[in-house]
Amino acid sequence: MNYLRFLIIGSLVLALFSCGTKNHKITKSEIISNIDTLEYQVYKAVKKPMDNRAAKRLITSYINYATTFPKDTMAVKYWFKAAQSQVDLGNSLGAIKSLDSLVVNYPNSKIAPSAWQFMAFIYDDRLGNINMARACLDSLIYKYPNNKLVNNAKAYKQTLGKSPEEIILEMENKVKNSKDKASKK
Repeated sequence: MNYLRFLIIGSLVLALFSCGTKNHKITKSEIISNIDTLEYQVYKAVKKPMDNRAAKRLITSYINYATTFPKDTMAVKYWFKAAQSQVDLGNSLGAIKSLDSLVVNYPNSKIAPSAWQFMAFIYDDRLGNINMARACLDSLIYKYPNNKLVNNAKAYKQTLGKSPEEIILEMENKVKNSKDKASKK
């Protein structure tokens, strides 16, 4: 518990000093330290409901780092983490914006196909926009035809707009049809 108190006090001191001097340019290491502290507070410190204020500060830190140091290899990771945290807080549109920044600015990154798939999920599941979900999956398939997520994206497209019951019924029919074909051979 003393460690948690130390982290919280350390975060506050860092925040006060970073706000108190106008000429002080925040460094990568300061932002990363702040991110580490906030990640601990939000996700690891205690098994209780998420601290929404800390989560919002964490998102701000992720985005601050990614926009301040766009050429750093951590920027793409922080855009993705910002989106994950925004979804956790129910900010689907903010998550879409973060993921869009990722795929626009880092289209060749290893995480870009996952970002397209995550956007599709948010549009489908959280926003109910099947057309945008389909467009995201189409982008993944078109831009990364050899990626391992392409088969998942194609299968996901087949389920868009369908209820879980419809999906289960279609799967059962496919299994039945494949058994019928196998027994006729």
